[in-house]
Amino acid sequence: MMDIANAIVTLLVGSVAILVYGLSKRAERRNAATIIIMDIRHAEQVVMSVLEKDRIDRSMRRIIMENNWVKYKHLFASTFSSDDFSAFNRFFYACVEIAESRERMMSVFEENVRAKSQFIQNEILSIEDPSSSEGQQKRHDIIKQVEAEIYVFEPNEPKLRIRHNLQMMGRLSTTVAFDKLRKIAGRNA
Repeated sequence: MMDIANAIVTLLVGSVAILVYGLSKRAERRNAATIIIMDIRHAEQVVMSVLEKDRIDRSMRRIIMENNWVKYKHLFASTFSSDDFSAFNRFFYACVEIAESRERMMSVFEENVRAKSQFIQNEILSIEDPSSSEGQQKRHDIIKQVEAEIYVFEPNEPKLRIRHNLQMMGRLSTTVAFDKLRKIAGRNA
């Protein structure tokens, strides 16, 4: 009799553990789907903004903060077809390429600002008598001249990569794969 009771308790505990595990995996999948949907919508908003302005420069918003697709795609292996995975991979690969190109543009801009600052410092330090009125005027003229110059070198390569990836990525939110993801996410999507 005691053996039967132990077997029933073990069966119940095991069943509850399996149920809790299954529910937690479903919640993890639903949360991951919601996060990926938010990433896609944000990226598409950035893309629409860039296309509307028809201008790619350092003022462009970040397209992606973190590649959550890479982190969570294993959770959708049983739901998505290989075509679905290809669409998501292509979209997020383009997002990463755009983000890296934007970072390169920002890096070049920061280097330009540092170079301008270095130039100003060198020119000011080369003034023979900086405390004289003539030296102060020279200092003022140097700063005014550099501040008036708005040109900052912006390399074309990152812009071309961004434009190429904008064309390559497509609009993921209009696909069947995106609808599958929305169903997984539930009513929060």
